[in-house]
Amino acid sequence: MVTVKEKTHLTELIAGYCLASDNKDVEEHLSYYAQDGYITGGVTTGPKRGSMAKDLEKIFAMEGTLKRHLAMNHRFQRVGDAIHVDYLLLVVEGEQLPDVIATAMTHDEFIQESEEWKIKIHSNVIDPAMFNLMKKWEEEGKAALEFNEG
Repeated sequence: MVTVKEKTHLTELIAGYCLASDNKDVEEHLSYYAQDGYITGGVTTGPKRGSMAKDLEKIFAMEGTLKRHLAMNHRFQRVGDAIHVDYLLLVVEGEQLPDVIATAMTHDEFIQESEEWKIKIHSNVIDPAMFNLMKKWEEEGKAALEFNEG
């Protein structure tokens, strides 16, 4: 069972890296990951001790304008020594007209590293609406972001 204290702490970590993403702050974002932690799913990175910093710079540059990352509906499960957190991610435009940019199911696996909870795997399954929006942008001649479907 995951304790209330652990749930609160992990929810604060998730909020922290969402805010780091909003601010396009690579160094702060990296601070939430284990040494072999990485991102997979709609966007991908190499591990933290590998290419993650450069990969994050590219991801943040592709986003262009300010985006707000909102995490909600957290579910927690202890799996061995790890804690898995599933939640919904909502990404909204924060600079131009208010608009939902993407929704996704997110799965994070947290592990203890040097007595701190760190992300080992951050996985997003982006909902189809994002790809429909990208197709519309391409038809309108706007630059498209690169994401992996599924």
